[in-house]
Amino acid sequence: MKIILSILIFLLSLGSVFAVENKRDSLYNDYTNNVKNLCASSGSEWSGWKTGSLIKIVQVNYADINNQKGGDIIYKKYLKELQADASKIDSFWLGNGPVFLDKASYMYKETMSALYACAVMNVRVRTINTILKIPTTRSNLKEVLTKERDSTAKSLSEKGCLQVTDTSELSLRKTLLDNTTYQYCNYRYYLNYLDNVSKDSIETYFGDSTIAKDNFAKQDTNTAAVTQQIARGVNKIKNEIIHTKEVFPQAMVAFSEFEKTYASHIILQFILQDYIDLRTTLKSVMNPIGQVIYKASNAQAP
Repeated sequence: MKIILSILIFLLSLGSVFAVENKRDSLYNDYTNNVKNLCASSGSEWSGWKTGSLIKIVQVNYADINNQKGGDIIYKKYLKELQADASKIDSFWLGNGPVFLDKASYMYKETMSALYACAVMNVRVRTINTILKIPTTRSNLKEVLTKERDSTAKSLSEKGCLQVTDTSELSLRKTLLDNTTYQYCNYRYYLNYLDNVSKDSIETYFGDSTIAKDNFAKQDTNTAAVTQQIARGVNKIKNEIIHTKEVFPQAMVAFSEFEKTYASHIILQFILQDYIDLRTTLKSVMNPIGQVIYKASNAQAP
């Protein structure tokens, strides 16, 4: 409970940094400057992500809406390095509205998923190592756990994850929090950029979409219908801002609970294995005794 409370307090302290609702940043340079000066600042509470990045690939900014092709190239290269489905970027063109948000959302979610996957594998390796070092641990399960640890450590390397060597209680949680906070900060300022562009420069934001091609160029356009389509696009950004803000702390709390309970899960596996071993031993001992009693009773029968 103390750890969860600490995390929530830390997240609340980020309010001054992420209080972007009143910032009218409608230029791409505004977004990149915010990332550079705030999200990636060496003076931030989460600056440790630079030296302790859980994923060993160069982080990128989200795309300029005036340079979609260039953004797509960067997205695809990044996703391939992340071992995610890069072809997904092209599929977003099937929609009727602007796809800047869809692409950025996919990038953000895949990055966050990779970070949490790396953190979970670190928990598994660290916890198994700790349990295997206990001198009193004697079970057939040790061999299975050793293989599981080695397999997970191999996956850490293959997926380009950092293996956190600091074994102090909060080290892994702090590393994950630093990494995810930077990602959230980056994405949050990009959403602010999209939100303001969609309001201040409608033609720029909707310019390459089917909405624009089918409606903006027509003299007899149904203004109400176009307005509704634009409103849906703007609301989509707002909903993404709300959703991202809600999910960010929830995911961190869920990970903290997993980290605290995973050792218990392994201990229960040991108890189960000991029960199975005991049952097998009793069976091998009791079966001959039962056979003797059965034969003796048969011998005494008339």
